[in-house]
Amino acid sequence: MPNGLNDQSVLDVRKLITGKDGQLFVTTRRGVNIFLAEADSFQAQLSVNNADYQPVGSTLVFGVNTGYSITLTLTEAVVRDDVMLKELLDDMKQGNLPDYDFQGKMRRRDGQAERIVYRNCITDGSIDLQNLTPGEIIKRGWAFRVNATPEMLEYFKA
Repeated sequence: MPNGLNDQSVLDVRKLITGKDGQLFVTTRRGVNIFLAEADSFQAQLSVNNADYQPVGSTLVFGVNTGYSITLTLTEAVVRDDVMLKELLDDMKQGNLPDYDFQGKMRRRDGQAERIVYRNCITDGSIDLQNLTPGEIIKRGWAFRVNATPEMLEYFKA
């Protein structure tokens, strides 16, 4: 231990990851896994649900886990419609809504990667079909509910 410091507590900034180090992939109904290069942002969030429980004689109110939900949102620059939008509209004509599988990937400069799979994602909330503003890049916002527990295929090690 140089200078009495714990080397594990020192941040190695060479291992920091930025948005440019990430990728998002979608697997369509046809089973094709496609890199969504047009996605300029995406976010997967876990929301935990708790119920309050306060037993008789206790001033402490306990939190009891009752479940969780996962949402995935993304914004894409409109380059092509055949990946997700066409499937969505085609399925809507048949009275159905499609589901998708996504993979989020982040890679560090040292080659280590984190890859998480989000399966059985269904559309949720509002989806931008056409959203136009003069002088701006046309973007489409998507929101999904993830209907399976995410799987971590790769993860960062210290």
